[in-house]
Amino acid sequence: MSNIFRQEDEFGSGVYAKREMAIVRGQGTTVWDENGRSYLDCAAGIGVANVGHCHPQVVAAITAQASQLITCQEMFYNDQRARFQARLAAALPGDLNRVYLCNSGTEAVEAAIKFARLSTGRAGIVAAMRGFHGRTLGALSATHSKKYREPFEPLVSQFSHVPFGSSERLDEAITAQTAAVLLEIVQGEGGVRLANASYFHEAQRLCQERGALLIIDEVQTGYGRTGHLFACEHYDLVPDLICLGKAMAGGLPMGAVGIGPRVQNLAPGLHGSTFGGNPLACAAGTAVLDIFQQTDLASRAATLGDRFRRQIEALKLPLVREVRGLGLMTGIELRQRAMPFVQALSEMGIIALTAGSTVIRLLPPLTITAEELDRVVAALAQVLTKSPVVPGAPAELPSGTVWRPATASEQLFPLNTDAGAVDFLQRLVEIRSESGVETAVAHYLVQQMTQSGFTAQVDAAGNAVGERGCPNADGQITQEIVLLGHMDTVPGDIPVRQEEDKLYGRGSVDAKGPLASFIVAAARANLPPGTRLVVVGAVEEEAATSKGARYVANQFQPNLCIIGEPSGWDGITLGYKGRLLIDATFAQPMSHTAGAETGAAELGLAWLNRVMTHIEEFNADKSRLFDQLLPSVRHLHTSSNGLENRLEMKLGIRLPPNFDVAEFETWLRNQAGAAGTLHTYAHEPAIQTRRSNRLAQALNRAIRQAGGVPSYKLKTGTSDMNVVGPIWRCPIVAYGPGDSALDHTPHEHIIIAEYLQAIEVLETVLTNL
Repeated sequence: MSNIFRQEDEFGSGVYAKREMAIVRGQGTTVWDENGRSYLDCAAGIGVANVGHCHPQVVAAITAQASQLITCQEMFYNDQRARFQARLAAALPGDLNRVYLCNSGTEAVEAAIKFARLSTGRAGIVAAMRGFHGRTLGALSATHSKKYREPFEPLVSQFSHVPFGSSERLDEAITAQTAAVLLEIVQGEGGVRLANASYFHEAQRLCQERGALLIIDEVQTGYGRTGHLFACEHYDLVPDLICLGKAMAGGLPMGAVGIGPRVQNLAPGLHGSTFGGNPLACAAGTAVLDIFQQTDLASRAATLGDRFRRQIEALKLPLVREVRGLGLMTGIELRQRAMPFVQALSEMGIIALTAGSTVIRLLPPLTITAEELDRVVAALAQVLTKSPVVPGAPAELPSGTVWRPATASEQLFPLNTDAGAVDFLQRLVEIRSESGVETAVAHYLVQQMTQSGFTAQVDAAGNAVGERGCPNADGQITQEIVLLGHMDTVPGDIPVRQEEDKLYGRGSVDAKGPLASFIVAAARANLPPGTRLVVVGAVEEEAATSKGARYVANQFQPNLCIIGEPSGWDGITLGYKGRLLIDATFAQPMSHTAGAETGAAELGLAWLNRVMTHIEEFNADKSRLFDQLLPSVRHLHTSSNGLENRLEMKLGIRLPPNFDVAEFETWLRNQAGAAGTLHTYAHEPAIQTRRSNRLAQALNRAIRQAGGVPSYKLKTGTSDMNVVGPIWRCPIVAYGPGDSALDHTPHEHIIIAEYLQAIEVLETVLTNL
């Protein structure tokens, strides 16, 4: 694993889904990774690098200003800010002649909402479905998608959403309590969707008629992206407030609100930003406006974008449902999930984005050439004619050749028979797959799922993902079910063999037994109309990183989720304890062993005793293990370099529900004192669901139907349920065959009859949900 990957995974917040690529340099339309491989960047920092990476004029402006003055808060006047504000106000549409400066697009949206409420004395904000306006609380309240909203509810009140493009619904929504209507000209995150001019003019008319303000969010569409400097110029539309960001300063953080004459009541002290309008960003912003004034980037975007979309349409690719866009902002809607194809483009040296689950989004720098766009068209033609797409395929193939990964795992089995299901599990167990080395097993699973009727691929995190779908009579998917298992194991060789009714092997219980039962049951199930079923074999569940689960947590938003962990075929797991890992180091200068000074080992062990006593006191009135703190000492080591002695230890603590980790960490550090240094990480909160949830009830019925008596379990370990449960917030349980007491032991084995019973239960559940 790259050291860059390792450091970001260990010390990063964990809220970003990472691609397996470390970008270290950029110039124009090209970026390079740490290994020196170049990529044509058709993401441009999600629409940031409109003038290209490291444009010489922007670099020169930043360099000159950095040696002059970097920061200057807006309580003082500043030459760079004054120059930039005047230039931006002159470039804005119509009578938008005042500017508020901030640090990002979402800050611009927050400011515009506040200005609208202040100006009108009203609170209501009307926004569009599928719109995306940012992730801070006000901007998030205007954003429509539940996957962004639900984890943080309740949000700011008096926001409503209407269909994008429907003037009739706007007419109904705008009332005497409406402060503003907030719209994008092109919905970027919403799938690169456009509305016509009459819709926006009707929105403006209704706002003016009813005393509301019109806010246009041009954070992504501004600065030449759509073929005009601002997208609203396509429709001769002049809003009351325009929100800008992304491309404003050539890569430096910057946002702005353009303000029209209908906006009133702005006065000193009502809003502000420490870094907004700082001289460094303003110098870069002026350089970007100079570039647009000196070149034809916006008109080039219009011409090249139209040509690009016509070329894609001319390919007549069966996987493509629609091509849409404006300027160099293009969305290609597919009949399948887009991420596997985005990953395949990356393998061919082209970076692209998604916009929703089925749209490939392309936002290249406006400096891109026609020849570079031709290269993108050729790559799209190649990757969109093969399904599934498996990362690692060669860039070019002989005509008519279907590429499959070269592995030793070519034994595929019919999953509609019990014998085939057992052979599949045994082959799966035979393939070694300790955490971090899951590639071979992932490719095998893709092959087996593809043969069994799934659309399957290895995703950007290395997970094996298979999908089956059954649209309803209207061609719609109304519920999505994710079966999330893991394919990695702990180390340890156990000879794979069948003895009577037992299959021995590392991973037969903890990982591959439950995952295999998911795949077999999903292949056999007669899915209800309107159901999409997604099976994920995740990577690194046995590692503290939980890389696979963290990645899929941002790729799906299921209605139901089953986690693959051994519970026994008649058991249903409703919860897992949380986890906290602690690295503690105690250091003291060397002293004579006969002296009075306390050494590092004594200090560290005294701290450990205090921790254990504290935990005993916490647990004293709690009868269930699930409600207790459960500590374990995982590592203890003393050392000396002749000048200093050290004690290093690693603790793992299993956490109960609703435990205040922040308060506990503060207590631990206070107890460690000046001699102790603590690093806490890999925190996962405990999770517990109810017996009454829809999945638990469905499993209960299916187990009884199969002749079993259901039992409910709360586990003292952790699983991927801890990772995805708080994000997806849907009915969730863990289920799978096998005795969890055999996890990680030298005797790990699964009873084959139990494995087949679990498949029967899962098939019943999936058919009847």
